[in-house]
Amino acid sequence: MKFHLVIASPSFEEGLRFFRDELGFSLEKITPSENPSLAVLSGHGLNICLDKKLEASEITIRVSTEDRGLVGTKKVGPNGTQIIYDLDLADTSSAISNDPSVAINEASNALWTTGRAGMKYRNLLPEGDWDYIASHIRIPGSGEVPDWVHYHDAQFQIIYCYKGSAKLVYEDQGPPFIFNTGDCVLQPPHIRHQVLESYDDLEVVEIVTPFHHSTFTDHMMQLPNSAFKPDRDFMGQKFIWDQIANREWQSTDPTSNFPYEVGVTGIYEASARIGNVRILRPKQNKETQVPLIPFPVKNASDFVLWFILSGTALYDRPHSIPSQKVFEGDAISLINAGQEGIGAAFRDPSLDFSLLEVRLPLEISGS
Repeated sequence: MKFHLVIASPSFEEGLRFFRDELGFSLEKITPSENPSLAVLSGHGLNICLDKKLEASEITIRVSTEDRGLVGTKKVGPNGTQIIYDLDLADTSSAISNDPSVAINEASNALWTTGRAGMKYRNLLPEGDWDYIASHIRIPGSGEVPDWVHYHDAQFQIIYCYKGSAKLVYEDQGPPFIFNTGDCVLQPPHIRHQVLESYDDLEVVEIVTPFHHSTFTDHMMQLPNSAFKPDRDFMGQKFIWDQIANREWQSTDPTSNFPYEVGVTGIYEASARIGNVRILRPKQNKETQVPLIPFPVKNASDFVLWFILSGTALYDRPHSIPSQKVFEGDAISLINAGQEGIGAAFRDPSLDFSLLEVRLPLEISGS
């Protein structure tokens, strides 16, 4: 068992700075990553849990236990101190929704929150208890990032560099490298990593599943570490840094009425076929652009995200009238939507139109 002193912290970032920077506590865990509301710290022989959502002023001691007979038990002392027995500190009480959803998140109406290490987060998905996280993340300006060596217990996690660049370092992957606009990385489960610096108003798109995952601090590892194992297996997956400078472009069936070009990232193989990331752009037909139809045949993915990287187009969804014009920075999500993606088209695309596509699990032939 491990005991935690739970402290209400409505001003979450201020509370985190106080205990970590002023009192010398070490951050062990923070969750959820994109908009933290719970943090576990240790120090001075004490384990503390900062809870942004806690309203009560009384002290609560939460006990993590594997004894399911105690889970859910609450004891109240004579001074009002509450003892709560729970399996885990993460809030996993909400059920995952299987409802179908097709939605457009417009960049012009973006809502931003502050997440881990001061990063600005924009949720790209509609409201709902989805098992996915899709975030547009910003780090303004240039300079060092107040990040630390950490890892995630996610099943699938990719980061695409939308604008700017950053200096990143990963466990067993050699010295730090520059993550440039157009690059994409697959972060396999539990790989230690750190964002060292960001440049030119960095913006990235991050896709993670499951929703209920956490970020853990590794106090022992220093990066870069001495080992170099680029083919190391991390729970069945491998780290991959797909660079735009070396990206392979393929054409779809040239006999198709609507051919388009695909930028291949290698994430399909590296993720053990859990998901895939592609860059799509329509082919030019003389001086006009033909429609881009991502799913001309079938769609068996539970999750699809299209993020407009550049240009404009008319998003034409079957059985949906009228079409909607989409712009750079807009995101279209299909969650539990089954065959909804079939026939969806991006018509009248501008000459510079391109989009990022993330699908999982991947069960589409010819991908």
